[in-house]
Amino acid sequence: MRIVEGRHSAAACALLLSGLVIVPTLFLGGSPVRAAEPIKVGWVGPLSPPGGYAEGALMKDATQIAADEINAKGGVLGRKIEVSYQDTRGQPEEGTAAAQRLISQDHVVAITGEFHSSVFLAEMEVAHAAGIPIIAVDVWALKITAKGYPEVFRVAPNQALIASKYGEWLAASGFKNVAVLYEKTDGGQSARDVLLPVLEKHGVKYDVVGSDPNATEFTAQIERFKNHSPPYDFFMSIYSEAGAYPMISQAYTLGFAPTPHAGIANTGGPAVDPTFWKNVGEAGKYLVTEIVGLPKTAWNDKTKAFVAAFQKRFNQTPSPQAIENYDAMWVLADAIERAKSTDGKAIIAALEKTHWLGGRGLYTFSTSHTPDWAYHQFMEAPVALVQFDKVNQEPEDAPIIWPRDIADVKYLYKKPGE
Repeated sequence: MRIVEGRHSAAACALLLSGLVIVPTLFLGGSPVRAAEPIKVGWVGPLSPPGGYAEGALMKDATQIAADEINAKGGVLGRKIEVSYQDTRGQPEEGTAAAQRLISQDHVVAITGEFHSSVFLAEMEVAHAAGIPIIAVDVWALKITAKGYPEVFRVAPNQALIASKYGEWLAASGFKNVAVLYEKTDGGQSARDVLLPVLEKHGVKYDVVGSDPNATEFTAQIERFKNHSPPYDFFMSIYSEAGAYPMISQAYTLGFAPTPHAGIANTGGPAVDPTFWKNVGEAGKYLVTEIVGLPKTAWNDKTKAFVAAFQKRFNQTPSPQAIENYDAMWVLADAIERAKSTDGKAIIAALEKTHWLGGRGLYTFSTSHTPDWAYHQFMEAPVALVQFDKVNQEPEDAPIIWPRDIADVKYLYKKPGE
C-alpha cells in the first residue's frame, strides 16, 4: 500500500477511484475521498462513585495507551482502533445501559473492561443477546464464564483460582480459626462459596458473616470476632467495594487485626487501589492481598515497556488491573487481525485460538467446560499473595509470600512487631 499526496495525473486519479490506492483524505474535483472508517470497540468500567473509580481511571488510561500503540503500528486491518468509554459507576443497571449504548449507538464490534462482577454480569447479557464478543478484565465471579456464553472471555483469574491460593497459604501458615466477612454481591458471594470448601479441605475452621456492599460501619461484626472463643487467628475480608477501607481501619482501631494474635487479608482489589493508603494509613501495614499479575522479578519486556510508558504519560505506577486492561486491548486487536473481519462470530473464533504474549504472560483461552467456569477462561492468569510491611508501599514492592516458588521472603506471614 502507498499513500499518494499532492496533485495527481489522470491515471493516478483512476487508480484512486478504483480503490487500488488508499489515501487518508483527498479532494478530487471537490469531492473528498476518506480513509477507511475506524474499528470501534467499547470499554466499560467505574469512573465515578460509588464504584471503584480510582482503579477504573487507571484501567481506562491503560486501554488508551494500548489503542494508541496499536494505531501507531498501523491499526488493525489497515484501520484505526477507536475506543468508546462508558462509566458504569459500579452499578449493574448502569452497566446494562452502557453496553446497550455501545452496541446500538456506537456500533462497536467488541467490548472490554469492567471492575465489578455484578456489573459485568449485566453487561454480558446484552453482549450475548447481540452476539458481540466481550472480554472480562478484572471481574472474578465464577458464573461469568460458567454460563458458557460463546461471546464471553476472561483475562483475569477467577475466584476459584484465587481462593485455592488463599486456602493453601492459610493452611501452610498454620492458621486454624478464620473469621470471614464478605460483601453481599455476586462477586462477594461467589468468592465466599469457593473459599469455604478450600478451607474445609485443609482443616481450617471458619465463621462467616455477610454485609451490605455499601456499609461503612463494621464495629458490631468486628467486636463479635474479637470476643469469640476460641479466638480467631485470622480475619479474611472479601470486599471489592469502598467499604473495605473503613472495615480494615476499624479492625485495626478496635484491636482485632492485624495484631500478634490475628492476621488480616483483603481480597477483591481495594488493597491495590491507588487510594488504599490514603484511606487506611497504618491499618494497612501487615495486610495480605493478591496481585493479579506477575511479580517484578518475572516481568517480561512487554511488562517493563508498558510500565515505563504509563509512568511517563501519567506520572503514576500502573496497577495490575491496568496491565490487564492493556493486555486485553492487544488480545482483542490480535484476534480481529487474525479473523480478518469485524464480524462477531469470526472474532470469537479467533479469540479461541489466541496465543499471544503480553505483559502478564502467554494468553490462551480454554474451550473446556470442565469445570464449567473454565470455558473461555485464561487458565494461567497469574496470582501472587503479598504482605505489606511498610506504609504507602506499592503492591509490586510488597514481599511475595505465596506461591513459594516465586516468594522473595523466607516467612509465610509476618506478625506485627516481628
